Amino acid sequence: MLVEQPLVPSDEPLSAAAAEFIAAGRARFKSVYCFDFVPSDYEVVWRVLAGVPRGRFCEWGSGWGIITGLAELLGFQACGIEGDAALAEGSRKLLAEHGLSCPIHTGDYLVLPSQADVYYVYCWPGRFVETEEHFERTAPPGSKLLIACGQSDIRCRIRE
Repeated sequence: MLVEQPLVPSDEPLSAAAAEFIAAGRARFKSVYCFDFVPSDYEVVWRVLAGVPRGRFCEWGSGWGIITGLAELLGFQACGIEGDAALAEGSRKLLAEHGLSCPIHTGDYLVLPSQADVYYVYCWPGRFVETEEHFERTAPPGSKLLIACGQSDIRCRIRE
């Protein structure tokens, strides 16, 4: 069963490394064409992640890997799963250039196994139910799903 939990974003400002990393990522957006890539509001995600207890983190549909990298900068053991091979490769390069070691796996997050304490996803509206059902079936009890319902609208579901 999934339970909605209110989020309490942190007031922690972006670190200099995080601001630089976000800027570098945004500068690459047009270098790889992916028809369904929509970026999150990274500053909002930073504040949300800063307010969540650290642990294992997995970003489903990691795009440029920016949120995965922010999670590592905040002290999570982070990884990402991205379906578009060109985006996955681009994100690996971006992360490495900023000294980040979080892996990005290429594939479908509904197929590849992932065990984490915190998951983040910004999925297409038509995949919300499927994504929540996948989370409920596969995530460890007590884990959190941070699901973006828009660039700045992040909600939290906990698997009981």
